[in-house]
Amino acid sequence: MPSDPVEQTKQVKAASDIVAVVGTYLAIKPAGKIFKALCPFHQDSRPSLDIDPARQRYKCWSCGAHGDVFAFVQHMEKVGFREARQILAERAGIKLEATSTPQDHHRAKLLEVMRWAQAKYAHQLLEDPAGEAARKYLGERKLSGKTVRDFGLGFAPLKGDWLARVAAAESIPDELLVEVGLIGPSQAGRGFYDRFRDRVMFPIKDVRGQVVGFGGRIMPNSPYASRAPKYYNSADTPLFKKSELLYGLDVARHGGASAGYLAVVEGYTDVMMAHQCGVTQVVATMGTALNATHVAHLRRYVPKVVLVYDADAGGLTGVDRALEIFVSQDVELAVATLPEGLDPCDLLVRPDGIDTFKRVLTSAADALDFKLNRLLERDATPSDETKRRIVDEVLGVMASAAMAPGAAAQLKRELIVTRLHHRFGLRQETIWARFGELRKAHEQREREREQKERAQPQPDQNPPAGFVELTPESRSDAVMPTTEQPRGGPKAGPAAAAERQLVELLLNDPGLVPVAAAQLTAEEITHTGLRRILTELYSTHAAGSVADLEALRERLTDRPDLYETALKLQFVGQHMQDREEWLRRLLKRFADMKTQAAAKAVKEQLANANEEQAVELLRKLQQTQPPRRSA
Repeated sequence: MPSDPVEQTKQVKAASDIVAVVGTYLAIKPAGKIFKALCPFHQDSRPSLDIDPARQRYKCWSCGAHGDVFAFVQHMEKVGFREARQILAERAGIKLEATSTPQDHHRAKLLEVMRWAQAKYAHQLLEDPAGEAARKYLGERKLSGKTVRDFGLGFAPLKGDWLARVAAAESIPDELLVEVGLIGPSQAGRGFYDRFRDRVMFPIKDVRGQVVGFGGRIMPNSPYASRAPKYYNSADTPLFKKSELLYGLDVARHGGASAGYLAVVEGYTDVMMAHQCGVTQVVATMGTALNATHVAHLRRYVPKVVLVYDADAGGLTGVDRALEIFVSQDVELAVATLPEGLDPCDLLVRPDGIDTFKRVLTSAADALDFKLNRLLERDATPSDETKRRIVDEVLGVMASAAMAPGAAAQLKRELIVTRLHHRFGLRQETIWARFGELRKAHEQREREREQKERAQPQPDQNPPAGFVELTPESRSDAVMPTTEQPRGGPKAGPAAAAERQLVELLLNDPGLVPVAAAQLTAEEITHTGLRRILTELYSTHAAGSVADLEALRERLTDRPDLYETALKLQFVGQHMQDREEWLRRLLKRFADMKTQAAAKAVKEQLANANEEQAVELLRKLQQTQPPRRSA
């Protein structure tokens, strides 16, 4: 087996016939030269999924799902590309060569330290006399021994350096324990102290079941109870980001697939009790509000998310944010309200608690209906002014949400406006006009905020080479695979079109990558997503490999969305003929735009230049002009 990961991928793909692989998941039937099946990616009533053995691709003509054998396994198993490759390699009897990087090796060390720590904490809880009080506390919470063991709970002793001493005795490097946030250097400079003390320990796992952090609940009778937070989570580390992880997702995703949704509660014990009672589609955030990153993780497994609130504490808290997510994400969002004064753990231990909790989840109200009902609950027959205020409040949330591109997001906005129209008897045109006003006001506030931030003094430092700034909530690298733009969105200018066409061209003819790299740097591409794709194509060629889609997939394992975009761009660019001429014209267009930008910058400087400066600037301006052709 070759050690090069791209060659490994090609060998696994060659050994994995897509018809045979899809046939292990779905009932397929021949239909001429292709095979057909009910699409598993939407509610399909007639076979919409085509499996093409000649092209080794699948495509659903109803929902648009498409890809190769790796993409199919990724979607069906809810795993990343490398995991899908491993699954297919094992199926084909291929042993993959290790291709880990130094970063992978270091991450494996950190994960091993977390596994070691979890085992030590679990021993303290289950077998050591020091864990007696913690065992009693969990018993009072009605958590069974099986549940405690299944979730891997533990106990951190009261002694301030217990874990640090155990680690030293077993030659566990201090620096690794510090890096994962389990110990810290003492202020006196001698030795280390434990960050978790006298706490019930809840291991926090990633979706693959690997321990990446801990949550600690202070013992009620602890001497630290009056001056320490009740719950204390690991700080952010290379393994753990509390704003991205969901407690219990590793075990709840299977229950969510069966139920058709995942419910989000607030506490670790709420999740554990729900699973103990057979309601296995329940997860929890890490003390943070549900955000777009959480929803993106959940959406990989279910089409619907149910937020669970306490009746006396939830109210409208978090619902506005939930509505923003509903508008900007491809997910159905609902809100469930618990009986007053009860959290899920308290409710589930009641005689009729399990049935009540299930009814609460299944009867969850759509997020928009929930908000409207709460706004109207004090006024069954609202006045015109009350209607205006309520509509403004809903449209305000919608206006502040990220304007996701595409037909699905626009359809959601139209559905909200239609529901407001029916609910309050207002004309849709009037609602759309008000939405436009609120959206413009929001955009103006954002511009003013950005201008204020830019006016602040910035630290004198440059980002590292290759750095691309991206945030989970708002990415500027969503690429339209065709010239069509989302309704209401900005029109693509010549630069955007040229950048897209360049990537389409190179994805279809990797042999032209060195020609482009010699005349155009990736840094000159303004669109962050296209720039990342072009950077990886250039880097692949520089490393001596063919800059094709398989190589690109290996380099974009952290951004499967960009690889999906590359597939679409490659498909769109197949129509390009005489590709060398296409590239020549595109490179000339980039050179002209660069010249025009330089000339514009010089002209702007001329406006405020003195006579001496003007002479020098005019010389520069002349240099930016293209040479005149002789008659």
